[in-house]
Amino acid sequence: MIPLPILHSIIGLIPYKFSSMYYLDIEPLGTIEFFISASIGIFSILLLLLSLSAYKETRVKSILYASAAFGLFAVSLFVETLEDYFENLDSVFSSLLVSCITLAILILFFMAIVRRNK
Repeated sequence: MIPLPILHSIIGLIPYKFSSMYYLDIEPLGTIEFFISASIGIFSILLLLLSLSAYKETRVKSILYASAAFGLFAVSLFVETLEDYFENLDSVFSSLLVSCITLAILILFFMAIVRRNK
């Protein structure tokens, strides 16, 4: 039988984080999730900037609705990321805020599709 201090030092060499003997928290998945979330945030900001540029050239008002939706999507992702990394922010209020932002995004995309340019 391996003594407990030696076992802990051997387990410490494995690139995974052990929260207990029965629960395995795989950190590479957290890193992948972070990079995917960061990519989504960067892409939504890029779409915001591209749609604002398109509005400057065309002056089509429906593009502003899509721009606002892309901006709100970036804000929503930022709030969700803050909830994940700061446990004291995870509350009913922040969940309500994210739900309201999602509803606003859907309404803005609807307005962008339905609204006619005047």
